Amino acid sequence: MVGAPVVVGYDASEPARGALVWAAREARMRGTTLRVVYVRDAHDLDVAARPHGTDLGERGDAGAWPVVEEAAALARDVAPGLDAEAFVEYAPPAAALVGVSTDARALVLGATRHGGLYEAMRGTVVLQVTAHASCPVVVVPAGGPPQEVAPDAPVVVGFDGSEPAGLALDAAADAAWWLGRPLRIVVVWRPGVTEWVVSRGPTEHEAHDITEADAGPVLERALARVEDRLRELGAADGAVEVTGAILEGQVVRVLHREAETAERLVVGTRGRGGFASLLLGSATHTLVRTAACPVVVVRASG
Repeated sequence: MVGAPVVVGYDASEPARGALVWAAREARMRGTTLRVVYVRDAHDLDVAARPHGTDLGERGDAGAWPVVEEAAALARDVAPGLDAEAFVEYAPPAAALVGVSTDARALVLGATRHGGLYEAMRGTVVLQVTAHASCPVVVVPAGGPPQEVAPDAPVVVGFDGSEPAGLALDAAADAAWWLGRPLRIVVVWRPGVTEWVVSRGPTEHEAHDITEADAGPVLERALARVEDRLRELGAADGAVEVTGAILEGQVVRVLHREAETAERLVVGTRGRGGFASLLLGSATHTLVRTAACPVVVVRASG
């Protein structure tokens, strides 16, 4: 969405600060506004801001606005010249964040650490937003983005030929072009029972495992789609280094390993609600909680 802001969900916690730093850099790189959104419960208008049990002193006693305005100032320090705006939303967290995603280029959230009731609740919000947001959702590792990323660290995208994966492929090509980084397309195949499942169940609209025989043609389609996408963006031939890899294994394990050397990992999800969403997006849910790099989740509608 041209001209749309990068939005970051902020609550003054450590994961949120990491997400803020990443979002500030991304917004400056994209030449767009950063919108810092602090979500409070609708009944907390007069309650001190003490996220995650942390005492924020006078800032917290004054409510949410001093905290989020300080976050916007921090973002400007991280990315000089950035236009950063502060907002407070009084609503249930997941609903509020899904709401602000409607006019956003991307919505950035901090991943949660494992353990504890707060982490479990916050993790649930991240998964709900990832499944239902109107824009790509970026989940930044709990420890925050690394200070330095290797110049040749690629944008990695998992592709299986499905509609969600195609949208992820487009987003990954866009990011590689804007960042001036290599693009690595990863196709994962699994032997055995997968061949029976694919022959009877998944369609082009569903994310699914693929067979070894299908992996080559799937990668060829991916490379052709990226070539078309880069041409639409105005990229000259060879402007973006594009490579493809066909790897055997479980999707989540392969992509988790790829994330260790990636600048970002891009994946697609169907994003259906309820129990079906939990089943269909299980690999995505694992990656957003455990991957070493930021994970960009692109949701297909429907």
